[in-house]
Amino acid sequence: MSAAQPSRGPSRKALLAEIEALRQRIAALEQEKNDLEVMLEMATDHADDLSDTLQQERDDLQTMLEISTDHGDINSEALWQERDDLQTMLEMATDHADALEADLQSQTEALARRSQFIRETFGRYVSEEVVAQLLDAPEGVELGGELRKVTILMSDLRGFTALAECLAPQEVMTFLNRYLEAMVEVILAYRGTIIEILGDGLLVLFGAPLTRDDDAERAVACALAMQLRLDATNAPNRRAGLPEVEMGIGIHTGEVVVGHIGSQQRTKYGVVGSAVNLTGRIESYTTGGQILISLTTYAETAAILTVSHQITVAPKGIAAPITLYAISGMGGTHHLRLPTPTETLVLLPQALDMRYSVLEGKFAGSTMYGGRVVKLAIKMAELHLDQPVAAFSNLKLHFLRPTGERVPGEAFAKVVEILPDDSCGVVVHFTSVSEAARTFLDTMRGYEYHVINRAKQV
Repeated sequence: MSAAQPSRGPSRKALLAEIEALRQRIAALEQEKNDLEVMLEMATDHADDLSDTLQQERDDLQTMLEISTDHGDINSEALWQERDDLQTMLEMATDHADALEADLQSQTEALARRSQFIRETFGRYVSEEVVAQLLDAPEGVELGGELRKVTILMSDLRGFTALAECLAPQEVMTFLNRYLEAMVEVILAYRGTIIEILGDGLLVLFGAPLTRDDDAERAVACALAMQLRLDATNAPNRRAGLPEVEMGIGIHTGEVVVGHIGSQQRTKYGVVGSAVNLTGRIESYTTGGQILISLTTYAETAAILTVSHQITVAPKGIAAPITLYAISGMGGTHHLRLPTPTETLVLLPQALDMRYSVLEGKFAGSTMYGGRVVKLAIKMAELHLDQPVAAFSNLKLHFLRPTGERVPGEAFAKVVEILPDDSCGVVVHFTSVSEAARTFLDTMRGYEYHVINRAKQV
């Protein structure tokens, strides 16, 4: 994953640092609101009682006044004055009740604006459900977690490094923000909880903080929708003649501990457990445009899935090999389907010399080996290597011109197939190609297309 992270508004750290203070402020406002409601209720009751009493007294005085007037009572003028005084007191009590109600309304509106600000700001980093949990149940922010069955989705971009080489820093961030904006919109539409945004990578939960019966189904549907949405995100680069990016997605269902992790000063809603690590391993086996799911996720969604193929892998830390399923579509209520790949490897008239090293984690090994490119497509190639490599190995490639001169730049590729008749023959899927290397390969592919078609005409 790229180390860069978009900067949009208040930073994640600043928001997390302030969440406890905001929680306390919200609790204080809630208490003040409750106190005002009690005061309003008491004042209203008091005003009603006073109004009734004053009204009764005024009626009694009116009666007395009428009797006194009939008898020529010398106190009639005093009685009229007392009635007027009672009327004034009644109007003052009513005005006081109206003022209390207006003050309560003002406090309520201020609390609503503050809550909306927190939802809109903090909600840029986690789902609306997590924000609601923080606001509606502040005690839920306490440190600690619970064991929960969830479906985990991890995604990562392929080709982002090559794209970044072609753009100015601000353009890189513009693309990254546009990509994340699109992906976050899709994830929230499928009710996923975004746990991390790590540069161009995403960690998403389905099943926390709220559990639903269709968590695994929504996770797979979300992955398909994300892949379909990426085409529109690539459109501006395509129009500008820039490299496009692809995305690999891994999905696994298992038990994890979810909750608020950190300290009293720094808190985040997070997830820990071996299922998280396994999801990362699954994602690492993907190529661009691919979705791989584990057996546990497949078991909950198989009835409506379209599986293009399955592979057996042996991830680190797992006792026995596991089967992964490559998903190309989903039925049911979703009706999502990925485009069918149309690339065909074409034999080059003359093999291209190259050098390669095997990546160990994120770093290229120190030993370089020789090899040749014998077939080529836009995103794939067939290589003959001097030393055999394991399936799903990641390779760093350097190409050589027919003159023996090294082509500037480099390419990264994943071994997706080992040819059955030749352990040194492999098919690779390019994950990232520098601009110079891509120009060279495009030239060679155009050259071989021209030569082959001319040979067919002869």
